[in-house]
Amino acid sequence: MKYRAGSFSERDKGARFERLMRAYLLTDPKYTSTLKNIWLWEDFFAREELGGADTGIDLVAETFDGGFWAVQCKCYDETAKIDKPDVDTFLSTSGRTFHTPDGQKAGFSLRVWISTTDRWTVNAENTLTKM
Repeated sequence: MKYRAGSFSERDKGARFERLMRAYLLTDPKYTSTLKNIWLWEDFFAREELGGADTGIDLVAETFDGGFWAVQCKCYDETAKIDKPDVDTFLSTSGRTFHTPDGQKAGFSLRVWISTTDRWTVNAENTLTKM
């Protein structure tokens, strides 16, 4: 994949993939009628309230009806497996509430996982099915 080969580091690869997925969500007709705003985690207005640094969410999308989606983006080798710690961090942070700029309490109405692999460890799958 071009993003892996052209990246300077794992963090650079991840950041490039996150920007690509943001652009996809902003332009694909399947999502343009639903999503009003999409922030990179570093730009999300409630980032500090939800823990600040990398806490498992990569993008936050706001819907036209005022809902929020937590989005995790993983640019792994297609043979890699997603493990339980990846899932736990995402679920933990996306399960918390935050305040909108106008002071309203909000939470995530949808969790979205975007990955370049469809391989999951048994423990990761079990965590998701018990939700």
